[in-house]
Amino acid sequence: MFTTFEVAEICDVTPVTIQNWIDKGWLRAYRTPGGHRRVRKEALLSFLESRDIPHPFADKGGVPRVLIVNGDQGLADSIKEALSFDEPRYEVQVAHDGFRAGVLYSTSHPDVVILDLNHSSVDGYEVCRQIKQSEAGGETCVVALGGVDGDERKRILDMGAAHCLPKPVDAVGLRSLVKEAVINRWRPA
Repeated sequence: MFTTFEVAEICDVTPVTIQNWIDKGWLRAYRTPGGHRRVRKEALLSFLESRDIPHPFADKGGVPRVLIVNGDQGLADSIKEALSFDEPRYEVQVAHDGFRAGVLYSTSHPDVVILDLNHSSVDGYEVCRQIKQSEAGGETCVVALGGVDGDERKRILDMGAAHCLPKPVDAVGLRSLVKEAVINRWRPA
């Protein structure tokens, strides 16, 4: 599901234009109980394709992909649940060690990697380094978890992570960062 602001970013128009398209019936949407408009991905795709408008979804394999790299299964499951709470369209995979993270990253090329820095079964710094040195690594948004110390935070950001969040994880803030990263990655060039 997309907000009118997200659809506006994807279409490179203003949110008012999206609201007008919805009001005219050109773009199907529904209203939340709070009165906000939401557009389902299928409705957006239909609209874009019916008007022969190029869109980023055709080249991206269908759905935004997120990889959670965290040795703590409970925390990984909590993050996955939090991401799925209002964005069930995400394809979320979980790796509990660095080797599995490498395999999943190389086969699925996720849009966002949520990476635990402080767990014994995952060397988050090494995983980030390998992601950023890979061919598609520049396009992947890495969100690191745990770098509360200033040196750790600087180190992971210097390695290419986009964000470094302290633990315990603020689920709302994390969802917002992931959503922003997905929109930026899927926005037309």
